[in-house]
Amino acid sequence: MTSSNDLMRVTVLGSGTSAGVPTLGCRCAVCRSTNPRNKRMRSCAYIEHRGSRFLIDCGTDFRTQALANGVEDVDFVLITHTHTDHIGGLDDLRAFNMIHGHAIDLYATPESLTEIRRRFSYCFQPPPPGGGIPEFTVHEIHGDFEVRGIPIRPVPVFHGKMPIVGFRFERFAWLTDVSSIPDSSFELLRGVRILVTSALRHRPHPTHMSLSEALEVAQRVGAEQTYFIHMCHDLEHEDTNAKLPPNIQLAYDGLTFTV
Repeated sequence: MTSSNDLMRVTVLGSGTSAGVPTLGCRCAVCRSTNPRNKRMRSCAYIEHRGSRFLIDCGTDFRTQALANGVEDVDFVLITHTHTDHIGGLDDLRAFNMIHGHAIDLYATPESLTEIRRRFSYCFQPPPPGGGIPEFTVHEIHGDFEVRGIPIRPVPVFHGKMPIVGFRFERFAWLTDVSSIPDSSFELLRGVRILVTSALRHRPHPTHMSLSEALEVAQRVGAEQTYFIHMCHDLEHEDTNAKLPPNIQLAYDGLTFTV
């Protein structure tokens, strides 16, 4: 029997691509839609598990996402890669530092940490008088690791030619900005019950899977339930889901599920 302490609660804070939906300046049907499930902020997940609260990525919309979903603190952040739509909200985490009085642990590959230290250099210098900067404790990812009793497995994938990572947590995996998955990483996904991965649009793209490519990945992994994220305005929510199998569907901002 599974205890409530073993349940992982996942909230999709953002299901959109880097431009978000509605996309600035666009008058397409999806961007003008009144269906809230066609409103997509930048990719981010908020997870509650074993007494911890953590994020996968922290993008440009994080402050708005946190307010909308009642996120009141974050213990640590897992970074998939350093494009702005995935790390642009890191500065907003300083509010949690100030209110709750603790640093936030940041886990990323050595390459990602080098870029974060460059782009957020002020976070890693002595604070100015009055503070007001995020306080991070950084940790390099080198293979499987554990945080606060939570086993985490990095899953290498490609974002175009760029190697990035997704994350597996026992029965659940989150893979965003995927263009291709090595055979060795499919082995790391064996036995996953819930898969979240990206599906940008119908047409092929050099750095993201199309909907049909993502469907092939979902079928190969064989999870009980797959949700697609990182969609642009090409995919209308209801129409797309009606054409997909019931166990493979588009996610939406605010979707919550337990694993």
